[in-house]
Parts: sequence; structure tokens; C-alpha cells
Amino acid sequence: MGAFIAKLLLPTVSSLVLLPTASVAAKRGFHLEAMVYFFTMFFVTIFHACDGPGLSVICFMRYDVLEYFTVYGTALSMWVTLIALGEFEEPQRSSITMFGVLTIAVRVYQDRLGYGVYSGPIGSAVFILTVKWLQKMKQQRSLFPQKTVYTQQIGPGCCFGALALMLRFYFEDWDYAYVHSFYHLTLAISFVLLLPKKNRFAVEGQSAAKLSWCTLCCCTLSPGSTREKTEKTEEKKKKMKKKKSRTIWTIPINKGDGDTPTLPLFYKPATVERETKTLPLFHKPAKVDKETRTLPLFHKPAKVDKETKTLPLFHKPAKVDKETKTLPLFHKPAKVDKETKTLPLFHKTLKVKGTNISRLKELNGWK
Repeated sequence: MGAFIAKLLLPTVSSLVLLPTASVAAKRGFHLEAMVYFFTMFFVTIFHACDGPGLSVICFMRYDVLEYFTVYGTALSMWVTLIALGEFEEPQRSSITMFGVLTIAVRVYQDRLGYGVYSGPIGSAVFILTVKWLQKMKQQRSLFPQKTVYTQQIGPGCCFGALALMLRFYFEDWDYAYVHSFYHLTLAISFVLLLPKKNRFAVEGQSAAKLSWCTLCCCTLSPGSTREKTEKTEEKKKKMKKKKSRTIWTIPINKGDGDTPTLPLFYKPATVERETKTLPLFHKPAKVDKETRTLPLFHKPAKVDKETKTLPLFHKPAKVDKETKTLPLFHKPAKVDKETKTLPLFHKTLKVKGTNISRLKELNGWK
């Protein structure tokens, strides 16, 4: 007798598995979906409790009304789960959700026992998701969504959903109590798997309200998430931010009077040179040359040549040739030939003995 009663109560108890599903949805930020799951769990539990022994007292509605809302809540749960998987933006999300709410209500009222009750919402949602994802793939020219979404969410979720529908329509004749209870379990698992890990359009900076009987029945926040508690946590976070240093490194850097208002490249900030009022390139600032009033190219500034009043090309300035008053091409200036008064082409000049014409004719054999 006890086993018989337990077998009759098994569908009623198994329908409570949708309560953890609603809790997971609320924790992920899907409050609308959590409300639909709780709505479905409530009417499914009351519907199966009316069939059990000694529980007909809690049947506050007619049996056909309970059956209607049981089927309607299950179909609506499938619809909102698949639409949440698409991550639509507003106002598309609310429009598509309301479209499903209205059409499913009409379809269930027309026929609540046929295959079209569940195949209609599932087929329509899959079509909408396919159109959106194909458009995203065309724009990005890559797989959308990511491969992990197909392998970890869509694949396992669809497998459990297909198993639940097969148990619901093809295997309930074997043993109604056990098969229908397993149908509740697989359906709840498919909802959890298909639902995204986080709601991208939820309010940032606020944690989801804890799911409790006060939250679900009275539509109020749970005691763990009152306004006073949130204000206290925000004040604690502000105090912790003030205590932390605002530097990138763990060692805070104290600013001096002449320091720059920027972050240094090294641990110790570079000091501004008072003469040039600029930051040095090296650790020790280069000193400005008093004669040229410019920064040197090397560590030691080159001295200006007093004769030419220019900076030398090399470390040691080349001396100006007194005869030509020009800078030499080489280190040692070439000497001007006194006889020809010209610069030689080579280092050594060709000397000509004598300057009269008769001497030149004798040397060259001229006539």
C-alpha cells in the first residue's frame, strides 16, 4: 500500500524539480524566465496533486483549468528559454516574447493534447534563431555563436529536450508515474542547459535577488537583499577603494614639488631640469652649454671653435688654414704651393724648377 501511494505521489514531487530551475534562472539574471518556470511548477504540482490520494482538498480550480495552465506553462517555458538563447535586444526581445505568449494561449485553448502544442513554439523559435545567427555569420564571416555554445549548451540541451518530448508522447504507456516523473526531470535539465550563463542585458553592478518564498509569492526582495544592506556594501566598497593606492605598482610613489604629474618609467620619477625645464633622456640630466645654450648630443658638450664660432663635426675641432682661411677636408690641411699659389691634388705637390720659358723648353723638349 505504501509503494502504491508513493507511486501516485511521484509525479507531484518530481514537478518540484522546476523550482531549482527557476532559482538558477534568477541567479543568472533571467527574472522573466524564472517567473515562467515558477508559474509552470505551481500549476503542474497542483494538477498532479489533484490526481493523488487525499490531496483533492487543494484543488481550488476545476480540473480542466489546471490542465490548461499546465500545458500552457510548459509550452511557454520552452518558448522563453529558446528566445533567451538568442539574446535579442529591446524592443525585439519583448515583442517576440509577447508574440509567443499570445499565440501559445490561443493554440493551447484550441487543442491541448496534440503534438502542435509543443512543436509550434519550438519550430517558430528555432526559425527565428536561425535567421538571426545566419545574419550574424554573414556580417562577421565566422561561426556565431562560439563553438563552446554549441557543444556545451545547445547540443546537450536539445538532447535532453528531445528525450523529454519522446517520454511525454511515446513512452508514457509503459508506466505513467515513473516515465512522467523522468519527463519532468529531463525537461528541467534542458532548460538549465539551454539558458545562457549570464544575462548580458541585466542591470550591471547589482547582483540578482535571492529566490525565496517572499520573492516568488509576495513579489518583494528577500531579507538578504534589502536596500539597507546594499547601501552598506556600497559604502564598504568605496572605503576599500580609498585605502588602495592609485598607482599601477604596489609601491606608492610620492610626488615632489618639481615632479611631473605623469607616471614615471622607473621607480623613482625623473626630476625636471631647472635650466631647460624639460625631462632628461638619461638618469642624470645633461647640462646646457653656456656658450651655445643648447643641449649636447653626447654626454660632454663639444666646445665651440673660437675662430669659426661653429660646432666641430668631430670631438676635436679642425683648425682653419691661415693661408686659405678654409676648413680642410682631411685632418691635416694641404699646404698651398708658393710658386703656383694653388692647392695640390695630392698630398705632395709637384715642384717646377725655374719659371722662364727657355727652361721649360729644355725640360719638355719643346721647340
